[in-house]
Amino acid sequence: MGKKVGDWYQYSGAVHVHTTESDGTKTLEEVVAIGERADLDFLMISDHMTLASREKGEGLYGKMLVVIGYEHNDPEDCHHYLLFETPRVYPAEMSVREYVAAGAADGALGIMAHPDEVRSRMPQFPPYPWTDWNVEGITGVELWNQMSEWMERLTPFNKLLMAFSPRKSMVGPTKRILHQWDQWNLKRKVVGVASVDAHAFRIKVWPFMVEIFPYKVHFRCLRTHILLKEPMSADFNTAKQQLYEALRDCRSFSSNMRWGVADRFTFYAEDDSHKVTCGGELPSHGNVQLVAKLPSRARLKLIHNGKVILESNTDSLTYAVQSPGIYRVEAWKGHRGWIFSNHIRIGI
Repeated sequence: MGKKVGDWYQYSGAVHVHTTESDGTKTLEEVVAIGERADLDFLMISDHMTLASREKGEGLYGKMLVVIGYEHNDPEDCHHYLLFETPRVYPAEMSVREYVAAGAADGALGIMAHPDEVRSRMPQFPPYPWTDWNVEGITGVELWNQMSEWMERLTPFNKLLMAFSPRKSMVGPTKRILHQWDQWNLKRKVVGVASVDAHAFRIKVWPFMVEIFPYKVHFRCLRTHILLKEPMSADFNTAKQQLYEALRDCRSFSSNMRWGVADRFTFYAEDDSHKVTCGGELPSHGNVQLVAKLPSRARLKLIHNGKVILESNTDSLTYAVQSPGIYRVEAWKGHRGWIFSNHIRIGI
């Protein structure tokens, strides 16, 4: 569960989860119980085009926060968008620019879902990508979507192996989406998250009937972590706003638990009088030091304005900032992505 690491309280959870209210295979109550057993601190439910369970289902379940939004898409079944804190489900005939604008006007948290899906090897599983990259008003983006990456790597020849060891197939966010994310953040804050996109589909993989990514497996893979100055409140409405505010402020990082628990990861910048973490800002780059610490050794990359400026196999990094800009870190275990921080903004 949540713990204090350095100056911040860390909480980890699962983003983008479906239930039987749309195309998931377990009820909200069943999913919540699985999440509690997986020691999630928060669970973000987003069924397709419905908020039917929000009034009865949102709340604190023991120490786990459950919030409910929904997943919107355009009439062509593209531009899937996770919306939290909307007053209603927006009309299905809206264009992507219309429902993104509606969410922004209502103060909603809006996250682009699996935006860069590319797959053609199995036509029965078509992609649902974004194509309008100039939409204004988004709050965040899925850098890494567990179900989407699994589907992109699926072929008629590897599906049995992929079905029985789904976590091993995960590699990391694509260079395409990381580049786009960096470009957005040079202009304004856009939070990057890792999402599970949990459905627990059952498919026939001859001669077996297999549940792809059971919820309990999803919840042991990709996590989104938030960073709070104070412990998460025992009051539901306060805790919910703490979660949403942390995401809007980019006080977050993502991890793949398959390669190690990441809740001791830290990344911060400090000068003579200030210290900030992911999502934070310092007014000048003079006399600023960046520090990253990992729970174990990995290939650690420091990235400035989208370009790798330092890379080492290590469990810690200290860097004296030379230029203003946005800085983030990535940690890789071999060629597998492990930890991806949000940006720290320095002197911009």
